[in-house]
Amino acid sequence: MTPRQILLALVPPACWGVGFTIAKPAVAQFPPLFMMLLVYGAIAAWLTLRDRAPIATSWARMLLISSLAVTIQGALIFIGLKGLPATTANLVLQIQVPMAVILGWLVGGEMLGLRKSIGTLIAIAGVAMVIGLPEETPPLLPVVLIVAGAFAWALGQVLARKLGRDDGLRFLRANAIAALPQLLLATILFESGQIAALQTASPGQWAALLFVGVIGFYAAYAAWYTLLRQCRIDEVAPFVLLMPVFGIVSAFLALGETVAPAQIAGGLVILAGLATVSGLAPAATVKAGH
Repeated sequence: MTPRQILLALVPPACWGVGFTIAKPAVAQFPPLFMMLLVYGAIAAWLTLRDRAPIATSWARMLLISSLAVTIQGALIFIGLKGLPATTANLVLQIQVPMAVILGWLVGGEMLGLRKSIGTLIAIAGVAMVIGLPEETPPLLPVVLIVAGAFAWALGQVLARKLGRDDGLRFLRANAIAALPQLLLATILFESGQIAALQTASPGQWAALLFVGVIGFYAAYAAWYTLLRQCRIDEVAPFVLLMPVFGIVSAFLALGETVAPAQIAGGLVILAGLATVSGLAPAATVKAGH
């Protein structure tokens, strides 16, 4: 990766980590699918005004990618976020990286070697530590929802890398447009209180929604999809490991959340496993998977 690509790769985890934490007030007010509809509707409108060039990726492919990377993952993760502290949710969400590695092997044709397999097992053990805290055990259902959302996200990114034909903002525009009818139908079928949420939202909740839309989605995915067209999944995925760092700091500063010792230990194990998967850990003696 070039120095510019490395700098660009720092943008998504910073935006996701902080945005994931700041999203909590917005999630508490707006139904998750409806919130996603508002965010992606604004992104689609803004990017369409800026660039009306035709989309190179077929719309059939975009519908598949957006259903996984937007509708399904967004609904599962934001519903799960309602039942967990932001720090715990942020750490559990990192299972998306080993999932992306495995799916990159199964779907994208990338090599899955010994190093990546070991790292995946370490990361899963770390997630189990976070889930199984002896005194402050998180509720199981929100954790399962976030893990399922992480799987949908990972598969969506592998497909975006494999099937996408557009770069950066243009791919984000196509993804947002393709997601809108899905999100609209889903929020009508499965949610209620959308109008009341709009009418009763406080300025702080609107500010949180704006921050999430601009930082957590627009800026993050503009950088991310640019990188996916230039680099392999196993090159850009390691930078996602920085997301908990930004998330924990922002949760402490913005929400006043504390982190239990067991959560810290589990989080360190997750990061160690993910670093091994990505080749950042000092396990250079393991040659398989390079």
